[in-house]
Amino acid sequence: MTNQFKKLHQLDKLIEQILYYTSGVLLLIMAIAIFYSVSTRYILNDPPLWSDEAPRAFFLWLTYIGIIVATKRGQNIRVTHFIDKVPPFPRVVIETIMHVLVLIMLLSLVWYNFPVIKLQLGGKMLSTGWSFVWVYLPVSVGCTLMIFYQSRLMIKTIQIYISSRDGET
Repeated sequence: MTNQFKKLHQLDKLIEQILYYTSGVLLLIMAIAIFYSVSTRYILNDPPLWSDEAPRAFFLWLTYIGIIVATKRGQNIRVTHFIDKVPPFPRVVIETIMHVLVLIMLLSLVWYNFPVIKLQLGGKMLSTGWSFVWVYLPVSVGCTLMIFYQSRLMIKTIQIYISSRDGET
């Protein structure tokens, strides 16, 4: 392993840890915010104004960060019962097609989310005063990182097939 490759691998691990712990912190913040807003609503009969908007924004970020981590680790939900019974070459073709379809979907989400973000640049949430961009940005950020990690999974699938084929000869 070259020194540059080791540095990239360390950076990759650092990004994963940052995303992992950020999702944990967001989950904690969201749980506290919801607990606080529910408590003030039912005990004091005076819920905070931000009780709907802030947890929703935290939830969206938490969701997309969690999906990024799952994609990087290759832990997204998939049904492999039938594909595991297929011979190696058709399997790699099917899995590559699956990866390409996921990449097309992610690229479409990013592409069509940009106009939405652009429309929201001037708007602000009523209770928090935060820009609406913070509610729509997780889609583009999350999908962009998922494109990177999904591409790596596709390359890894092909490399595993090639190395297993080379081992047979």
